[in-house]
Amino acid sequence: VGGADAEIAKLGRIDATGTNVPEDHGFPLVFACQTEATGWYSSQVRDGIVGLSTARTSLVNQMVFQDKLKYPRYCMCFEQRILAGDKDDENAGRSAGVMTLGGYNPRILDAPLVYVQNYEEEGSRYKVHVRNIYFRSGGGQSIVPDRDGQAVVRLNFDEDMFNLKNGGTILDSGVPLLIFDESAQRSFLAEWKKMVGSDFTLGKMLLTENDVKALPTIIIQIKAHEGVDKSFNPRTVPNMAGDRDTNHPFDALLAVPATHYMEYNRSTGTYRAKITLDSKLGSFLGINAMQGHAFFYDLAKDRIGLAESYNCMPKMSPAGLVDDDMFELPTVQVETVAGGGPDNEQGPYDPGDGAPFNGGMPGKMPGVTPTYGFDGSVEEEDAGMCVTATCISFVTVGYCVVVIALAVAYRKHRPRDRSKQFDDHDGGEVEDDFRDSVTEVLNPEFEQHVRN
Repeated sequence: VGGADAEIAKLGRIDATGTNVPEDHGFPLVFACQTEATGWYSSQVRDGIVGLSTARTSLVNQMVFQDKLKYPRYCMCFEQRILAGDKDDENAGRSAGVMTLGGYNPRILDAPLVYVQNYEEEGSRYKVHVRNIYFRSGGGQSIVPDRDGQAVVRLNFDEDMFNLKNGGTILDSGVPLLIFDESAQRSFLAEWKKMVGSDFTLGKMLLTENDVKALPTIIIQIKAHEGVDKSFNPRTVPNMAGDRDTNHPFDALLAVPATHYMEYNRSTGTYRAKITLDSKLGSFLGINAMQGHAFFYDLAKDRIGLAESYNCMPKMSPAGLVDDDMFELPTVQVETVAGGGPDNEQGPYDPGDGAPFNGGMPGKMPGVTPTYGFDGSVEEEDAGMCVTATCISFVTVGYCVVVIALAVAYRKHRPRDRSKQFDDHDGGEVEDDFRDSVTEVLNPEFEQHVRN
């Protein structure tokens, strides 16, 4: 396309030469030129839009067709916002998160991946089935409550009507709102008033940060993938329904704290809820429901894995906000093997695919993490191997600290030479205070144990 050199010069970054990434990983890309943006995208778009749908022309599918990806899979990890719309969000140097092509990076997960069913059949969007919606009093950023005693209430709405209009609830990071079908409006408003003590409003609200954090956390229960492994206890996975819904304990739970659905306006000093309750066009889970989570899209198996993540910030490099481990960081790709049951499972923790425990889909904790290159080749990297300069530096410092600590301990506790103190008394009696200070008596039982 061109223009890269001018852009780099404008940003004051380093020269783009000296890399073979374009030659090794480049491919012919079909794209379209955009001349106008309206609606939600008019204020979001900077350099354009990357299509990551299930369509044949999406970036991921084009990479698969060009043999740059072995499987049509990718992961998007969205950075968590403590307060949506605060001044840090408007910082031009801040990233929305990290995207991984071809698999997912298990290091960014703070909870196991739980897989839900993608119900899109003919179109190109991602659709899930929302089974229940809950309010949790006292707020909290995670699906795990901050403290004991936080009440959770379930909204009473027609599940089928909620998911009807689009053949499911659309999951779309390009949508800036939580959009609920009108069938859930009455219950939402009633339970909100009971829990908060005031009516829910879409108008401006004067609230402190503590007020926002104390608002209810919305918990969304999403129907599990059809091939989920049911041979283990779902109560051991925090982002599964478990006892919350004993009829569907393997469903996924998605926590949406008030810091994500309340937007702060700096010019007015007020907050507004980014939730729509009267949609006649169906239900949507937008970016404010996805923040603080990693979403792994497996187009080949019509499933979406989700997990909480607080490590979605890309690393800094001389070129700016990028992941400096790109093309080197090991990613997990779930291999398709013969045999087994649904999704070729080989047991609750042993699918043979090298993935960590992933919320009920086949997965085991391997001793070796497979690394899949862009050419489909497989390498092996020992779990815990230190390969980056930062890691090696920390390990070196750690070894130095341990050596110094051992040296100090030895000098403090090494055996003392008492002979000169006896010589000073010319064979006379040793003073009482010396005898008291140097007498060492081992515990008889310990001494006997050592001798044995």
